[in-house]
Order: sequence, then structure tokens, then C-alpha cells
Amino acid sequence: MLDSEGEVHSAFIAMKNNIILQAEGNYDDRYAPFSTFKVALALMGYDAGILETENSPRWPFKEEYEKNFQGWYTRDKGLEYRWCEDHTPKTFMQYSVLWFSHQITELLGPERFHQYTSKLNYGNKDFSGTPGQNDGLLNSWLGTSLKISPHEQVQFLEKLLTNELDFSKDAQEKTKEIMDRKEEWDGWKLYGKTGGGSGNNGWFIGWIEKDGQQIVFAQYLDLADPNIDLVGIPFHKSVGLIAKEVIKQKILNSFQEKMDQ
Repeated sequence: MLDSEGEVHSAFIAMKNNIILQAEGNYDDRYAPFSTFKVALALMGYDAGILETENSPRWPFKEEYEKNFQGWYTRDKGLEYRWCEDHTPKTFMQYSVLWFSHQITELLGPERFHQYTSKLNYGNKDFSGTPGQNDGLLNSWLGTSLKISPHEQVQFLEKLLTNELDFSKDAQEKTKEIMDRKEEWDGWKLYGKTGGGSGNNGWFIGWIEKDGQQIVFAQYLDLADPNIDLVGIPFHKSVGLIAKEVIKQKILNSFQEKMDQ
């Protein structure tokens, strides 16, 4: 992603109790959130009663959904990433299912979506979508109008962890429950969400926790950034998954000693 001066940047920030523990790059520059916005969408869905538990509702995939994500979707990709299946809130987050996002926003409708996005105070707060297309409900977070910085991402996550967002406590708790949490190091559990466009840029945001301690982080990664060191990082098709591997390396290396402060 190019900044206003035409330079390529990646950025990382980690915070604990609103104190920056570690930061790299221009962490106040804003970028499209892509699928990291699913965290906010889950909040809206639970608060509105559209989503109920981690396993309910269970929505079936329909062929008609393909029209809403042309340019993102191919049948091969749908099968590879398990998008062409029934999905629940938990698997929506786990497999980053775009059509599930669209079902949430369409069931919310423009008025409720606007009410919720007004409360979020999320990034640049521009949910208009593609200029002239009136597609904010479907496309605003996918590389069009909405932008958020790594710093704003971690501030959002800290409020979520402490139930301080302007949403019901139940909605915030249920959203945290469906975050991916499969990995653990020395008792530290990793929770997170990837996000990425069709180019070289992507995100991994989330937190680690142990014995009541929680540290939030956001990694924005642009593979065109000449300053990024990817030595030893496993290759993935998704830049979001590469960003996740970068975070894991930070946790295991330079970030490790800060976790117990």
C-alpha cells in the first residue's frame, strides 16, 4: 500500500492496558481492513440478534451469493477455502466467509448498519463503499472507502476485551468466543483474525492472553515493503496468513520478554 508520498510501508503495534509495548513502521497510517472487519460485523450481528451462539444460526451456501463477490470469488477458491458450505458464526470467522458477512449486513439493512457503524468509531468511519455504486453494505471494508490504522485496530480490540464498546456485553463476549484460538506458546493463547486483499497487502490482528494478562496487537503487512524481513516465515497464498506468521515470530522472539512485564 502506498502512503501519501508514494512509499510502501508495513506496520506493527502491540499494546497492554493502553500502553504501547512495541511498535514498528507508521502505525497511524490507515489501510483497508478487509476481513479483519468481520470482528465488527460479528458484534453487530450478535447485538442485533441476527447471530445467536457460536453455532447458530447455520446458514446454507446459495449459488446466488456469487454475484455479490465477483472479482473475489472463483469456484476453485470457494472449494479450497470451504466457502461453498453451510456456515455458523464460528466457521464464518474461522474460514473468513465473505457471503456470511453480506448476509449479516443485508439482514441489518441500511438503517441499522448505519446506526451500528456510527457507534463503532472505526477508522475513518467512511462506509460509503465504491464511489457511485451505493455498495457500502457489501463492499466498504474491502478496499474501497473504509480505512483503519494498526493503532486504531488495537484500540478497538482493547475496548472489546474489556467490554467497553457501545454494544451489549453479551454481544462482545460472544464475539470474543468465536475468534480463532488454536495456537499456544508457554501458556500464552493466541486469538486473532486475518484479512487481506487480492494484492500484496494483508493483516493479522488479535491478542495473546495468559493468567488474566492480555496483550493486543495488529500487524499490517505489504510484501512490496523492502524493509520487511520474511526470512524463516512460511509461505502462504494469503498475505493475511503470512502476517500471522510474522506475528508468531515476534511473539517467540523479540516480543517474548515484553509479555511478562
